[in-house]
Amino acid sequence: MQRKHWSIIPKALTAMLILAACAPQVEVTPTVDAIGTVAAQLASSMLTQTAAANTATPLPPTATPPPVFTDTPTVEPTPAVTSIPVVSGDAPCFKGPGENYGLVSNITDTKEVEFIGSAHVAGWYVIRNPYYGSLCWIKAENLNLGADFDISAYPTVIP
Repeated sequence: MQRKHWSIIPKALTAMLILAACAPQVEVTPTVDAIGTVAAQLASSMLTQTAAANTATPLPPTATPPPVFTDTPTVEPTPAVTSIPVVSGDAPCFKGPGENYGLVSNITDTKEVEFIGSAHVAGWYVIRNPYYGSLCWIKAENLNLGADFDISAYPTVIP
C-alpha cells in the first residue's frame, strides 16, 4: 500500500503544472517610483543648463539708491606753471643732493623735465627723471626754470 501513495505524487505534480500553465496570465505592471523619476529628471535638467543662459523675460529693474558721499577728498592745488623746466647741458642726476649720492642717470641737453621741489641743500632741485620716472636731484645751475617759475609754490624735499 505504500507504493501506491508514491505513485500518486508525480501524477499530482504533473497535473498541477499543466493547470498552472493553462491558467490565464495576469499582467504584472511595474511599480513607478514617482519621486525618483522626478529627481532624475531635475538632475538631468540641471546638468544640461548653462550658468549664463539667457532668460526668456528680462529681469525687473532694481532700485539702486543714490550714492552717499560721506567725506569730500581734499585736493592739494598744483602750482600754475607757465614755463617748463629745461635741462641745460648734459647734466648728471643723483639719488640725493650731492655728487656723493649715487648717480641715477645723465639727462641730455634741452630735455624738458617735471619739477618736484627744492632740495633741503641750497643749489639743488628735485625733478622726476624723464627716463626712469624716479625722483633725482640735479644741480640748480643745470636747470633753466624761466623767469616766471615760482619755486616757492613747491615743497622742500629731503632724500
